[in-house]
Amino acid sequence: MEIYFGAAAFWIALAAVLIGGSYFKTRREAIKQETLLRLIERTGQLDEQQVKALFPPPPPLPPHWFRPPNPTPDGRVPLKVLGTIALAVAVGLVFFFTIFASFGTRWQQDEAVTGFAAATLIACIGIGLFVAARFVRPPPKEQGNGGETA
Repeated sequence: MEIYFGAAAFWIALAAVLIGGSYFKTRREAIKQETLLRLIERTGQLDEQQVKALFPPPPPLPPHWFRPPNPTPDGRVPLKVLGTIALAVAVGLVFFFTIFASFGTRWQQDEAVTGFAAATLIACIGIGLFVAARFVRPPPKEQGNGGETA
């Protein structure tokens, strides 16, 4: 019974942190808006430096390894990524069920055949995603890239 209380306490604490964070963020924005309204009421005009001090621009996003270098959308990349993930999962399942069949009983060896079938199905899906990526039209080249156009 203690396990259930521990799990409930974890989820309640997680919810409290998330709700508290969003509450304080909303409250911070409301205080900024109230300060801006009081400045307008007091002076009748807005000073650009005061507005910038209250509402600084957001920092630029850091470059990530998964963000494509060009901003033009390319539908081939997600298909290739999903295909790679599917093939990696299939290879992992083959290794798992090979070990499962090697050290298991006769019943477990029969169940390993079902696992190999599932791994084959997932591998076929991954290969299909790679093939589908070949049929997606690449984005057009821009004028800034050596003057070539698609």
